[in-house]
Amino acid sequence: MKRLPSALSTAGLALISILGVLPPRTSVAQSTIPTIVQGRAFSTGSRVSTATVPLSRPVAQGDLLVGWFAQYNAPEQVQVSDDVNGSWTRAPRSQTFLNDTGDIALYYRENSQAAAGGMTITVSVSATAYLQGTVADYSGVAFAGSLDEIASARDVGTAVDTGATAAVDAGELVFAAVLTGNSPGSVTPGSSLGVPYVPRAQTANGSSYEEDITSSAAGSQHGTATLASPTDWYAVCAVFHPLPATPPEPPSTPTGLEAPSVASTRVALSWSQSTGSVAGHTVYRDGSSIGTTRPDTTTFVDENVTPGTTYTYAVDAFDLVNDHSAPSAPLTVTTPAASPQFVQGVAASFETLFTSYTLTLSEPVLAGDLLVGWFGQLGAPGEVHVADDVNGPWTRSVSTTFSGAGDIALFYRENSAPAPSGLEITVGASAPAYLQEAVADYRGVATAGALDQATVAHGAGTYASVGPTASVPAGELVVAAVLTGGQPGSVTPGSSQMVPYVLDVQNGSAASDLEDILSSAAGPQEGSLTLGAATNWFMVLATFHPMVTIPSTTSSTTTTTDPTTTTSSTSTSTTTSARPPTTITTIPGNLPPDCSAAAASPTVLWPPNRQFVNVSVAGVTDPDGDPVAITVTGITQDKPLNDGGQGNTCPDATGVGTATASLRAEREGTGDDGRVYHVSFAADDGRGGRCTGTVTVCVPYDHGQGRVCVDQGPLFDSTGPTCVGACTSACAIEMALAQPLCTGENVPPTLMQRLASAQELVVQAAGTSGKKKAKRLMRKGIKALKQAVGIAAKAAKKGEISPACAASVAMEFRSAKAAADRWLHTR
Repeated sequence: MKRLPSALSTAGLALISILGVLPPRTSVAQSTIPTIVQGRAFSTGSRVSTATVPLSRPVAQGDLLVGWFAQYNAPEQVQVSDDVNGSWTRAPRSQTFLNDTGDIALYYRENSQAAAGGMTITVSVSATAYLQGTVADYSGVAFAGSLDEIASARDVGTAVDTGATAAVDAGELVFAAVLTGNSPGSVTPGSSLGVPYVPRAQTANGSSYEEDITSSAAGSQHGTATLASPTDWYAVCAVFHPLPATPPEPPSTPTGLEAPSVASTRVALSWSQSTGSVAGHTVYRDGSSIGTTRPDTTTFVDENVTPGTTYTYAVDAFDLVNDHSAPSAPLTVTTPAASPQFVQGVAASFETLFTSYTLTLSEPVLAGDLLVGWFGQLGAPGEVHVADDVNGPWTRSVSTTFSGAGDIALFYRENSAPAPSGLEITVGASAPAYLQEAVADYRGVATAGALDQATVAHGAGTYASVGPTASVPAGELVVAAVLTGGQPGSVTPGSSQMVPYVLDVQNGSAASDLEDILSSAAGPQEGSLTLGAATNWFMVLATFHPMVTIPSTTSSTTTTTDPTTTTSSTSTSTTTSARPPTTITTIPGNLPPDCSAAAASPTVLWPPNRQFVNVSVAGVTDPDGDPVAITVTGITQDKPLNDGGQGNTCPDATGVGTATASLRAEREGTGDDGRVYHVSFAADDGRGGRCTGTVTVCVPYDHGQGRVCVDQGPLFDSTGPTCVGACTSACAIEMALAQPLCTGENVPPTLMQRLASAQELVVQAAGTSGKKKAKRLMRKGIKALKQAVGIAAKAAKKGEISPACAASVAMEFRSAKAAADRWLHTR
């Protein structure tokens, strides 16, 4: 996505004051209707690490500070703080930009300290990025538990709508904001439940904008607005409680504090609901506050603990004026020295077709780690394939389909080999397909027979759930993952046996998500997630045995109804893996496959037209006559990618993790000694026998007597690494166009010429720096592809090609057209 430079101040930061005339300042004691004090909107015109936003008017004690902030270009969360209160609170329902990068989030600071001379808000990232956002200051808002409901959305166009929040009471503050990737020019405020929004601040080009309703109508709220010109937009609607007009009933002390799950790096707490006017709960560790929960939430996960350490927890309840109950009875917890731990993860969901795609786990993978993921392919026959560059193919478990099409499966690799520099996971299909996955790396899991229970489910709506499983012992790793057909934008993790899940892996659109519990409570397990928008969903739940016995100790003090009698109880629980002993069975007389006569089929690619050609591995035999399964484990070449004369294409091969390599028929220009591909593979007989090898494929300089290649060795990775960045733009469209079509059919020359013309135009668009020229070339390429659809349809009617061939051309056009539309919107 291209970000337009800002035409604002010389410092690269625009600050626009609130629109209209400010009403007289009303003290909190005189009114409970929220009142706008001041607002600002900003956008930087270049990559920076910090932007400062001044609030020049006085900020009163108890004010609410709130804003919608974004960073584009950094792989991290945007951070917000001010010079009086410190760090702000990040709200749920964050978004990313349409290319699944950057970060957009609501931050707020309730019950601000007084700042008679105003204050300075700092928006930052650790690297550099484009920063933008809006800020507003309100009086008359609740001092604690102020955030009631929130909704957010992203899209392309002129009509902005966040979707509905949950229902709220009349008289609440509704804050809405819109950020855009390009310049809409101006923004017209919308309305919610018939109440019009009032614009409060915006930048000169309309890329950052905020509005509000200071007294809502009762019901679900929408953040709406209209942009003057279409662009990608990102919007939020947040509803805040007003300050009560009369003192609320004080909340009672929470009771029943316990720790249903204690892992070496996480402690899960639960307690009984308080009575009275409860606006939320505060959780304390060793006397210091570590977080709050909503009034209807009586669970909390402490993710900042260390193995083998003793902690003391307590919880209290508070109301909207920040009056707190007495703290609960203390709970002492000692974390185990070892248990399953989350290490790292990655998720992706593509709207363009790939035969294979490589995901990277960049942190070190230790010997014995468990690698697990939920993988899907839509659009190709057969199963999705998963392998990595250290361990090879993964183990396939439970599976389902995308409502009868494609394939979705749980894959895992227990007892991983070490990978000090991380590893690459390749997901593939038998043909170009939409690939989707969520993957995680765990430590402290059994190295053999790790998988205990697994189950799948699918449905549609905003609530996804799976299970229950059969009963499992305490201390197991519980992993739940979901793939969605749409883009929910955000998800909220669920719980199992009163233990909250932690959302550890998510792609930008929240179409691929993975949550986990590191130490289960004993009993059947369920997985659940609440999606930010209704869509069809496909979910898996799996439990894994821990590597070691997990001792944990909890100690609590409880008070009976007799105030003079106090009893203390201490419980120690030990969870031992119920995994049966591992047995390695060798089938007498089984011999591994023979890879010595392996060869590529075909061995030569001609003509060098930049099209992809499917290449298989032939000649592998098995002495026992067992069927042999081939898996491509790597593809390299002796010439660099994107070299001179190669059309600036990316990448040159796909198919790692599948049975067939797809290689680009391409070589250097005049005087070249050809290109040589090295296709590495593994052959398995399904009975424990395995051999590996490498075959070569030549793309010669010419087709005459000198039809040979001079092999310089396996020097460059044919599948990237440039694909990860470039293939998110026009290159991805070119890749889809380059895939083989109508294999085995005699395609009319006019159709082949039109397809080649479409691909060439898209290649030129991808390599063109000029914005107008690139758009013109892209539109010509899509037009040529549309013409090819017509030619294919006529050829099918004449019997020159099969109806399936014509359908594949039409499908290619639809996929390329959709991807091109998105690409054009972001240029």
